[in-house]
Parts: sequence; C-alpha cells; structure tokens
Amino acid sequence: MLQPLPERAEDAPEIETLLDLAFGPDRQARVSYRYRRGIAPVAALSRVVRVDDRPDGAMIGSIRYWPILVGQCEPALLLGPLAIHPARQNTGVGRALAFGTLDAARDLGYRVVLLVGAQSYYGRFGFTHVPTDIVMPDEQPERVLGLALVAGALAAAGGEVRRADGRSASAGDGAQPISDGLVAASR
Repeated sequence: MLQPLPERAEDAPEIETLLDLAFGPDRQARVSYRYRRGIAPVAALSRVVRVDDRPDGAMIGSIRYWPILVGQCEPALLLGPLAIHPARQNTGVGRALAFGTLDAARDLGYRVVLLVGAQSYYGRFGFTHVPTDIVMPDEQPERVLGLALVAGALAAAGGEVRRADGRSASAGDGAQPISDGLVAASR
C-alpha cells in the first residue's frame, strides 16, 4: 500500500528533479506558476511518496497545493503540481496522493480546489470544468478544472482567480518574465 509522507524541507531538491522529469525543465514558464511565485505552498497538504514507503526510499511522487483567491470564495487552493515518476505512472501513486490530500484540505476548511490539467485524468478525483464565470487569466479555459470540497462552493465562487496576496496573475496586469524564465508580477 502506498503511504504518502509529509514533505520535509530536505525533500525540495528531489522534488524539483522529479518535477523536471515529469514536466520538463520549462515547466516554470507555465501560467500556473504565476500563482505560486513568492507564495509558500500549504505545508499541511504537501506530500511525497517514496519507494517502499521509506523516508530514505527514492521519491516516486509529489503533490503540493497553493493558496489562491477565487472571486468571493475563500479559502481556495490551486492543486499542483502532482508529479509521478514516469516509471511509476498508472500504479496508484497519483490516486494515493490526490485522495488523501483532498480529504485533508476539506478537514482544514478549504472550500474549493482548482487546477490546470486534463479532465481525462483529474475527473477520477471529482474535478470538472469550472463554471464559465470563474476565470483564470491567460490560461486555456478548457484546462481549468475545479472541485467543491463543500457542496455548492464551486458554483458560488465566480470571478477572477487571483494570487493569495490578492494580485492578478494576468500578463495584462503587469506579470513580467524574469531572467530565470519564471513569471512575477511587477510592483
């Protein structure tokens, strides 16, 4: 049985390697990283899976969540990245990470979780396309998915998805590329 473990500070380099392996080294240029830049992930929901569930085993999966604002709905989360080592995909690692952390998010009082991804994958966890009045600037609308952790919360959320600090992540609102390929909002 796969047992997700809490992410530790010393896991950071191994997580970055796993993310590059799963998504490519240009992953940080994606729109969703604008919501993460300079914002700490929710530590209580950050998990990893290791070979044989041992703290010293090789990392085969990782999940993180980031606080965001969605219209008038608070608190809300942005799931991602959920990364599985390519050699371990389709073995239940993603399922173990997602289901356990979504329940924990609900228990922590979060109402809505959004992500950018494929409905064909995330639908198994209950994610659906968000209502058209939820807008994630500069993102492909068909890839923005949501899950209500509290009945009716997603339908009531409506509005622009914003960073946890209240700033827009829209390139039109001052988000500028910086030298390392990441995106930051100008001040």
